[in-house]
Amino acid sequence: MDLIYGGILVLLLIAAVSLSLYYQRKSRIKQLPHNNPKAFMEKGLRQEGKKLVAVVGGDAVHGNISYNFVDDAARRKNCNDYQFINAGVNGSTAYDVLQRLDDVIACQPEFIVILVGLNDAAAKIAPDLAKKNIKLAQQLEKPSLLVYEKNLALIVSRLKSETSAKIGLLSLPVVGENLFSKANKEIDQYNEVIKKTAEMTNVSYLPFNEKLKAYLKGKGHTRGRSLKTGTKLYEKAIIEHFVYGYSLDRISVRNGYLLLTDGMHLNSTAGMMAAHQIELFLKKNELKAIQ
Repeated sequence: MDLIYGGILVLLLIAAVSLSLYYQRKSRIKQLPHNNPKAFMEKGLRQEGKKLVAVVGGDAVHGNISYNFVDDAARRKNCNDYQFINAGVNGSTAYDVLQRLDDVIACQPEFIVILVGLNDAAAKIAPDLAKKNIKLAQQLEKPSLLVYEKNLALIVSRLKSETSAKIGLLSLPVVGENLFSKANKEIDQYNEVIKKTAEMTNVSYLPFNEKLKAYLKGKGHTRGRSLKTGTKLYEKAIIEHFVYGYSLDRISVRNGYLLLTDGMHLNSTAGMMAAHQIELFLKKNELKAIQ
């Protein structure tokens, strides 16, 4: 009998430790990047002689449930003369970014790159996932393409008026890898808004989505796995990454994707393409400066 009770106690202890570890690791989703704007200002992290680049957005920029392409860009040889701020926060919409601009403006970066819109689009293309996003529930206006267009224009307008930064707008990545899906057709409309905004405000348009599509076409993979509207794949990826310690690329392979982990977040292949777009944006502006 004592042996049975002892075994039960051991099992309960293991369960308690496992549960504690799960919540501890899952809480990392909310941890801001080490180089977020507030930390940059409060700790006086500005490096003398380097130009400052702020990358602003949601999950893809934050880079803990998606490949951290901001850190990737910072490690590149061509970016040695630049210092990067990561102003990405998981779950953010364009409205959320608009509310956080004070912190970015206070840093007075020379360059600003924006990638935001997936969480805006999620209200339509992934409604079950959107319901779990507290930030969406707090918005005054229901997310839509028109609301997104208005907020993106306000973001660019304020950054142009209150900083002297060169601004680049990254197009949104694919969602799922079936390029003919309704979800990707919706993302195409958001990217048309981004392109139009860039043209109207005279800022740079960075064709991230187009590069991802070209990659999938080159692999003969234009009708890959579609984005699932439920939350199961996302929740599974979170547990595998934060609890089991699986790499994002391993999760991507397990789920049958070439560029994504769960249909919305980036693996290293996609993330490196985003970093390359930033690298090209900075290089192009370098060349303009010396002409």
